[in-house]
Amino acid sequence: MQIPPYVLSGLLALVLTYAIAYEMRGLSERVGAMTPPGGRHIHNQPMPRLGGLAIFGGALVALIVALPIVQPAALVRASNYLVLAVPVRTLPLSEVGILLGAVAITALGALDDLHPLAGRLKFPLIYLAAGAPVWFGMTTAFVTHPVTGLPVPVGVAGKVFTVVWLGSMAIAMNSIDGVDGLASGVAAITGITLLSAAGHRQDLVTMTLAAAVTGSALGFLRHNFNPARLFLGDSGSMLLGFLLGAAAVQGMVKTATVLSLAVPVLALAIPILDTGYAIVRRYRNGVSIFRPDRGHLHHRLLDLGFSQRQVVVLLWLVSATLGLGGLAVAGISRTPSVVLLAAIAAVLVALGWRLGLFRLPKAPRPELSDPARLR
Repeated sequence: MQIPPYVLSGLLALVLTYAIAYEMRGLSERVGAMTPPGGRHIHNQPMPRLGGLAIFGGALVALIVALPIVQPAALVRASNYLVLAVPVRTLPLSEVGILLGAVAITALGALDDLHPLAGRLKFPLIYLAAGAPVWFGMTTAFVTHPVTGLPVPVGVAGKVFTVVWLGSMAIAMNSIDGVDGLASGVAAITGITLLSAAGHRQDLVTMTLAAAVTGSALGFLRHNFNPARLFLGDSGSMLLGFLLGAAAVQGMVKTATVLSLAVPVLALAIPILDTGYAIVRRYRNGVSIFRPDRGHLHHRLLDLGFSQRQVVVLLWLVSATLGLGGLAVAGISRTPSVVLLAAIAAVLVALGWRLGLFRLPKAPRPELSDPARLR
């Protein structure tokens, strides 16, 4: 019997996150980490928001256990005994950096959940925490030229891209965490997409990272789906985005091609586009980009008459479709992939136009008083 490390990672993350989440509900109440109703929030009673610590506990333990395993663990017979043989290795510094970055992102998010930070302080700190893996050696060292197929070194630009990507993914996942189950569901779908892409390359490290995110997101979803009993908080949504970003970068280290970028970009398209649209919307309305409002995609769909569950399921389906599109693009030749990408873009534009999502809403009303959050 063999147990692949990514299976162990996913199962550990799922079970531990599910169990720890029960404790986080009581802890949130004891320390006052409760999200009040009103303003841009759509719930009608105070909700505990330290669920991210359950994600952290489940995912971190899973990664610490599974990342050092280089081959499937196996039950083998030795004389009169059954022995669990686990081939392990010393973690490379780049993977240690991912774990340290996860600790830093979670600590920052938990501090923000307890005592909201000003956006101008919080966001630079996010990118500082995102620099931990790069400091320890994880970076996009080259890209493959789309015409010649030759590797092109990118030097310092690769390090800058990695930091910006990791920090931006943490912010983007935080941005869509406004409806019960949306962020954790999108994280699980994205994790499955990245796991599938890495499985095609037999990239065990990326598979283990993606499986940990998928397992922890699914374990938490039982507590977070409408009607939610526990919120991710900034600690959870930012951690999920950071780990997904790290899994994507780890996969790009193996095949840094233009088409390989389609998988993480399309899989994470909803949080990426929603965050970009929020920045443009606030800038056009003449308000700070750090100021929260009710103009996010999920809010717009709610205003159109969709229920919370309908919004979540619709965006899950869109996320899954985009993820499948990314897998298809990465697995086919250049011309068909360009056609497929164009078709996906056309469908998204048509859907957004039909739903009226391209019309900029009016500037947010002044009663939204907590500028620390982008969502």
